[in-house]
Amino acid sequence: MELMHTATVRLPIDLDAASMAKLTRELQAALDSPAPIVMLIGADADTYCLGMAIGSSSGGAATFAFSDLLSALHRSPKPLLTIVDGRAIGGGMGLACACDWVVATERATFALPELLWGLVPAIIWPVLTDRMAPHVVRQWTVSAHSRSATGAQAAGLVDDLVPHDHLDRGMSRGLRTLRRLDPAALQRLRSWARESRHDDLPAALRRGAAITGAMVGQPSVQRRWESFAAGESPWSD
Repeated sequence: MELMHTATVRLPIDLDAASMAKLTRELQAALDSPAPIVMLIGADADTYCLGMAIGSSSGGAATFAFSDLLSALHRSPKPLLTIVDGRAIGGGMGLACACDWVVATERATFALPELLWGLVPAIIWPVLTDRMAPHVVRQWTVSAHSRSATGAQAAGLVDDLVPHDHLDRGMSRGLRTLRRLDPAALQRLRSWARESRHDDLPAALRRGAAITGAMVGQPSVQRRWESFAAGESPWSD
């Protein structure tokens, strides 16, 4: 069964200090489980996640708890799959962007309404711009209206768009995609994608060469390459 390959974490409808503490515990349990892939699913049939509970009394504590949660996703030693079938707003959209593979149905919608409340999507900006061009994120933030799943796919947020009644098919494709990858290499990709932005091109190329040189000698890389050289296709399941 496909689900044997996943540890599933259900998101809360919105994010306050209590719900984030619970979500953080459940995420850690999923990361500690034997399952090789962690899958985030929405709160209910209509909602993925509505983001931070702005009226919450927890204030600054909740904002730092949310940043820590996104950091935990970024550092995940396991591939992260998420299924968006409903509204993903503000921080909820940020949670989706923090995952390695995003499956959405045509019912999914995405929005960044922070400016309407006098806020800025500052916590989630780094993960949004890991997936989407910064000028597109800015445009979405300034306009503040909801985008369709089709628009989100065009912007790079959604990797696989499926009909609602074929959601299982999209989930299976996502699991196959992530299962083929080396988890340590995927984790390194997340880090390098951010680190490389801070160097000029020659320095980034040199650092990229050093990273590749160090990884080539790893036994896991050698085993995968030898299997490929022997005729095994890494693109097949």
